[in-house]
Amino acid sequence: MNEYFIRLSKFLAYLLRHAPDKFNLKLDSNGFANLEDVINILKNRFNDNNISIELLTKIIENSDKKRFCIINNKIKALYGHSLKQKIVIPEAEILPNRLYHGTTSKAFNKIKKEGLKRKNRQYVHLSDNPEIAFQTGLRRTVKPIILVIDAFRAKNEGIKFYKSGDMYLADYIPPKFISIYKKRNLNT
Repeated sequence: MNEYFIRLSKFLAYLLRHAPDKFNLKLDSNGFANLEDVINILKNRFNDNNISIELLTKIIENSDKKRFCIINNKIKALYGHSLKQKIVIPEAEILPNRLYHGTTSKAFNKIKKEGLKRKNRQYVHLSDNPEIAFQTGLRRTVKPIILVIDAFRAKNEGIKFYKSGDMYLADYIPPKFISIYKKRNLNT
C-alpha cells in the first residue's frame, strides 16, 4: 500500500475508532457511520476531491489487516474503539479452542495477577494464531510475550467472545485462562 493510502487508513482509524465527535460524525450502536459523511471529512482533511467509495474500497481490500468494512453505504472500524459509546459486536458463533495475545513482560506481570483487561479500548483484542499476536506485540516491545487464552474453557465458564473482522474480542479474561505460549521461533 502506498504512503498516501497508509495516511488515509490511519486517519480513517482515528476518525472511526477514537474521534468521530471531533468531526461531527455520528456512529450508530454498531459503530457504522454514513459513508458519504466519512468521504466528505476525508476530502476536506486531505484536500483531495478524488477520494471516493472506490478508493476507500481499494484501501480496505489492499490492507494487510481487516480493519474496516463497508455495507449498504455505511462504514465502520471493526475493532480498536476507545469511544465512550459502547460498540455492539455480535458474539462469536464459532470459536477456536485457543486464542492469542501479544504483550510486554511488564504488562504480563500485571496480567498474571489481574487478567487481561480492556484498558482504554472497549474490548480485549485476541487473534486466532500466535504469529499475529507476535506482530501485534512488536508494536510495544522488541521481545513480546505471547499469551495463550484457553477460549474453550473460558467460554464454557461464561466468558463471552465476540468476532469482528479477523479479530476476536472479549470484555475481560481472568488469569486462570491465560498461559504463556512456549514456541520460541516467532521472530520471523
